Amino acid sequence: MISKNKKILIYLFIMFPLYFGFQSNAEENQNTIEIKNPIFTTKSIDGSPYEIKAEKGLQRESYLDLFVIEAKLKTNKNIWIYLTADKGTFNQSSGEILLESNIEIYTETDEKIFAELANVNTNGQIITLKNNVKYQDSNILISADESIINVDFSSTTYYGNVKSKVLKSKSYE
Repeated sequence: MISKNKKILIYLFIMFPLYFGFQSNAEENQNTIEIKNPIFTTKSIDGSPYEIKAEKGLQRESYLDLFVIEAKLKTNKNIWIYLTADKGTFNQSSGEILLESNIEIYTETDEKIFAELANVNTNGQIITLKNNVKYQDSNILISADESIINVDFSSTTYYGNVKSKVLKSKSYE
């Protein structure tokens, strides 16, 4: 038979973590603000404009969790780079965008890049792509584990298992 004091201790032992766990979740939910169709238009440190849009955002401090994202960045060469992803996080303090799932990056010059993860550093003007990276233009297809691209597309480095394929040119057909 369990004494009354032991029953109280067991009850407190079980209820105490549950109470503070629910209170912690409630505080976190109070600090999270849902935003419908957020749009951020700003400039990087060097003055290059960029815009980030999403269907939904969850604001928590200086971070914004985004869902169904469209973004665009203008390079120093006045070429727009467009990015889409299923979800991501925008750090408003650093200007970094972490993209996840179904990432597509394309330019006005018909270059396309696909990946599963991307880190876009708008101030450093570098895009780091990871997991199942694929690059395609009208002449070549490249696949790799990882890629680092400067935003004006003048330098691209591929890492890991890199494969390339030259596509047939219409002039040879």
